Order: sequence, then C-alpha cells, then structure tokens
Amino acid sequence: MFRPAWPGQVCSLGYAVGLFVERDLGIQLTPEQQDRLIAYYQLDPVSGRRVVRRAAIRGPKGVGKSPEGAYVGYAELVGPVVFAGWDESGQPIGRPHHDPWIQVAAVSEDQTDNVLVWLFDTLNDRPEVCAERGIDLGRTRIYLVGRPGRLEPVTASAGSREGQRVTFAVLDQTESWFKSNGGVRLADTIRRNVAKVGGWSLELQNAPRLGEGSVAELTAKAAEKRIPGVLFDSREPPNPDSIDLSDPATVRPALEHVYGAASKDRGGWVDLDRIIDEIQDPDTDPADAFGYYLNVSRPSSDWAFDRARWDQLADGKLPAAGELIVAGFDGARFDDSVGIVCADVASGTVWTHAVWERPDRAPDDWEVPEGEVTAAVDDMFGRWDVWRFYCDPFLWESTIAAWEAKHRSRDGKPRVAAFWSNQWRQIGLACRAFASAIRAGEVHHLGDDEPLTRHIRNAVRRPVNARDDEGRPLWSITKPAPGRKIDLAMAAVLAWRARNDAIAAGAKRTQVFVPRRIR
Repeated sequence: MFRPAWPGQVCSLGYAVGLFVERDLGIQLTPEQQDRLIAYYQLDPVSGRRVVRRAAIRGPKGVGKSPEGAYVGYAELVGPVVFAGWDESGQPIGRPHHDPWIQVAAVSEDQTDNVLVWLFDTLNDRPEVCAERGIDLGRTRIYLVGRPGRLEPVTASAGSREGQRVTFAVLDQTESWFKSNGGVRLADTIRRNVAKVGGWSLELQNAPRLGEGSVAELTAKAAEKRIPGVLFDSREPPNPDSIDLSDPATVRPALEHVYGAASKDRGGWVDLDRIIDEIQDPDTDPADAFGYYLNVSRPSSDWAFDRARWDQLADGKLPAAGELIVAGFDGARFDDSVGIVCADVASGTVWTHAVWERPDRAPDDWEVPEGEVTAAVDDMFGRWDVWRFYCDPFLWESTIAAWEAKHRSRDGKPRVAAFWSNQWRQIGLACRAFASAIRAGEVHHLGDDEPLTRHIRNAVRRPVNARDDEGRPLWSITKPAPGRKIDLAMAAVLAWRARNDAIAAGAKRTQVFVPRRIR
C-alpha cells in the first residue's frame, strides 16, 4: 500500500517517468509538464491500478504539445510505466512493458510528423541512449532490438485497425478529426484497442471550432460529464470575452496565462510579441486567433466578411471622372441579380455602379435586360479610366467577349477579362484577400450603398477543394438561404482582385484619357 513520502504526495509513477525522460532525452520539463506526468501515471493507492485511461491536452500553438506526446510515447516504449508493486517505503515501483506497441495517430501522414520528427531527431542525436535501450531507428518506425516493441505512425486512411494490441496511442490534432475524414472512427478504434490490454491514450488538441463535432470537442464534453478515467488539461484565459484582438494590452496578459512557462518571459521558448503580431495580421481569422493562440473555442466564422468592420468603413468617396479605377461583374441572367462593382485604385473605395435584382413577384420569363447592362458597361468606360474589368463569364460568355472587343487600351490590350468563380484556387485567394482587406481597413465604401452592403452581409463561407501555397484551406462565398443575394459581394471580390493586380503592375492613369459619357 502507498505511503506518502511528504505531505500531499500523489501516488504516481509520474515522478520516476519524469526523471527518466529528462535523463534519456536530455530535456528539462517545465513544472506544468511534470505535473501532467504525475497525473497521467496516477495509481490507486491500494491496488496500484491505473487511474487515467484517456487523457487530453488542449493548448495553444507552440506550447509544446507535440514534444510532450513524443516523450510520453518514448517512456511507454522503454520506460518504467507499468506498476510492479511497492518498495519497502511504500512507494510504487515501475517497470517497462513486456510487449509495448505505441501508435502516433492522425488523420493524415503529415500530421503524424509533428510528434515523430521531434522524437527521431532527439534520439538520432543520442546514439548512446539508443544502444543502452536497444532502440533501432527505422525510417518511419522505431523497433526494439532482441525483444518485442515498436512505435509507429497510423492514419485514418490506413484501413481497419480493429483488434491491434496497442498499449499506448497519441492522437494528434484531434480538432481536425471528424466523421467525414474517418477521425471519429479511428479514435473509437484506438480506444477499444488500448482498453483490451489495459493501455491508455493521450490526445493533443488545439481549441476546436464549436459545433463541428470533432474528436476534440467530443472529448471536452466527456470531461465535462466527469466520466471516470478521463483527464482533460486545458489552460484558458480567465475572461476571454474581454479580449480585444486589436488591443495588445488585453491580448498579452491572456497569452501570458495560456502559455505559462513556455513563454520567453518565464524562461521558455515562445515569443509572445511574435504571437501578437500573428493575431493582428489581417489574414488571421478571429476564430483561428482565439483557437490557435488563446486556447479558446469559438463557433465557426460562417460570415465571409467582417460585417461590423464593414459598417465602420462607410467613409469612401466616389472618384472624380477620369480617375483610374477597376471593376468586377457577377450574376445570373434569369434569377437572383447581376451587378457591376467598381473600385478606386488610389483610395480603395468600392461602390455599386449598376445592379439588376429579380423582383419578388417577377414572371417566370423574367430576364436581366442585356442592353441595359451593356449600356452601363459603356457608361463606366466612358466615365472613368478603367484599367481592368474582371467578369465571371457564366451565362454571359458572348456578351463579355463583345465587351472585350470593344473596350481596349490605346495599344490594343484588352481591359475586360474573364475571371471564373468556379476555379477554386484563384477565387479562394481572391475572397480571402478581400476579407483581409476589410479587416485591415483598406476597403472603403459609400455609406448609402444599400445593395452592396446587403450582399456583403449576406455572404457566408463555402469551403472549396483548394489550398494556398502554405497548405491552408481556401473558401469561396455562397448564399445563407434562398433569396439572400450575394452577387455584388462576388463582384466586389473581383474588383478588389483587379485593384491588387493594378497596384502590382504599377498601373497609372492614362494622361490623355478624357471622360466621354457622364451620367
């Protein structure tokens, strides 16, 4: 039976495991990491039976979750993690597993690298430890020499793993494990497997988006119900609703709290000023900032554009005739709406040049008046110096071709160009750029432009099958419900893309341009 060596000592193998990984791997555990090891390996003080069968760490990016999963996996492979009785002073004794089988699981092979690369690199620099413990570092797996034992990566796409006698598993980035990608099924299978041999699992997660049904979200709900054997460790800001992401004075104390000993201010490795810069980057989604850096779960950001920020930007002015502008065109012929949105290259002001919306009780044969649309295009080119006019050609191919032939620069280059909204990568990058520009305050609009504001406020995100150069998923926009028009929002996205292209090209106003038609 356990006899405490000092007041408040917990019956746990975690004290010895902590010393073991520090000695073998040459690392210094933070107080939080040591406390978690004590919790992971807590034992019943009478029977010596494990208390924790399913653990989870929720923490911000960079706090050290992946290395923690790696060194716990190493301890489970060769360390004193199995209860082997009590010593003469009443302290628990640990021994290694006779047949350890460790799995590092994720929904993709790249994600398993988060844990495995750290462990492989650490052991590769310590050949004397590998020799002492009988470790064979394979290309993607670790084996024990002369006795059973292995550590391997697994993914949701690897097929059925039911019945494997796994003694310990790391489940990495479970905020991205869903039913749709096989993550929920993989988690269930792993937990059944470790249960058969008295093993356990450790989940590494960032704060999940609420309502998505991820494994991370389901684990948090299990912890809230106080289900026996579930350990959930999460450090969250005391009052997350008071955090203003645009104000470092409220962000920094929250970061200091969630990063704890991992921050450089406390002798760790995380530069909080660098994190604040990332949070305030206009490309960082607010829900991502809360989830990845502040360790706070938020609902998914369904609205495509920051609507409150948009309302603050109603200070634009219509440019004078002859100024350099760009424009975007989007819409259908027989339903919804069609619109032209312009953008002033110099100021970033966007406005509706023309819009046609299907009336609520329009007859079945209602159609957008093509002649009026063409007249509005001619009027725009006659009034301003239009550098580019990006148009979604769907159902308007021949009309747009006629505009392209008619409106050319003095050297014969086309000023009208097709920009297909169903080419996911290009439209995804364009949508994200416009959203980022709104958050950064680079976009301005006319306060009385009701149609454009309504369409902007209607637009919701639609995930697309494309990623940017860094592997981040892209999105387009769609309607939240039938009848909620968004065509001017898409036209504004195209116009903003044209403005970015104009700035990148160093476009200048045509000095000889003279407005021809003024409305």
